[in-house]
Amino acid sequence: MFEIFFFVNPIGINCYQNEREISAAVSGYKQNISYHFIPITNMNTIRNDIKARHLASSNVRVFNTFSQSAYNATKDYHTLKLIVGNKKARQYIIKLQHAINDMGKTYSRELVNEILTSLDVSIKNFNKNRESNYIKLSMDKDLKLADDLNVVTTPTTIIFNYDDDRGDSGMMIEGCANREEIEAAIAGDKQTSSDNSLRLL
Repeated sequence: MFEIFFFVNPIGINCYQNEREISAAVSGYKQNISYHFIPITNMNTIRNDIKARHLASSNVRVFNTFSQSAYNATKDYHTLKLIVGNKKARQYIIKLQHAINDMGKTYSRELVNEILTSLDVSIKNFNKNRESNYIKLSMDKDLKLADDLNVVTTPTTIIFNYDDDRGDSGMMIEGCANREEIEAAIAGDKQTSSDNSLRLL
C-alpha cells in the first residue's frame, strides 16, 4: 500500500502543474494508493509562489494579495472538505488554480461563487460553515502535520510504501517533480532529477 501526501500552496502556479503530474503518475497503478491533498499557507510558500511568477516578493501589495488569496483558498478547501468531502474540495482547488493560473483571474467572492455553482455546492451552506471553529482546527491540524514531517516548501510530495520491508519506506520530493520522477519515487528509485531535493524519511 502506498500513501501519498501532497503539500501545496492552494493557488501556487508550480503546485498546480505538479498536481497534474502526480495524478498522471498514480493513475496507472493497480496498488492501493491513499492520496492526501494538503494545502498550507505560510510566508515561505507565498514567497516561493511569487518568485515562480517572476514578481517582486518585496512588493508589499503583491505579497499581501497572494497571501490573502492563498489563505482564503485554504479556508475554502477545509470548508468544502467538511460539507461535501475531499473529492469535491480537491475539484474546487483545481478549478480555482485553473482560473487563476491559466485564465489570469484573481481570487474573489464572485469567482468562488462561480466555482461553487459549477460544482453544485450550496453557497449559503458554504458561507454558513466557513466561519466555524472546526475550520480553524482543521487548518491547524494540517499545519502541524507539515511541521511534523518537516515540510518547508511547496510543492512537497511525500510517498510512503508500507509494503517495503527495507525500513526506508518514506521518500520526500521537495519542489516540482514530473511524472517519471514521481513514478521512480513510488518504485523506490532514489535516482531522480537533480533539480529536486529528494530524501529518505
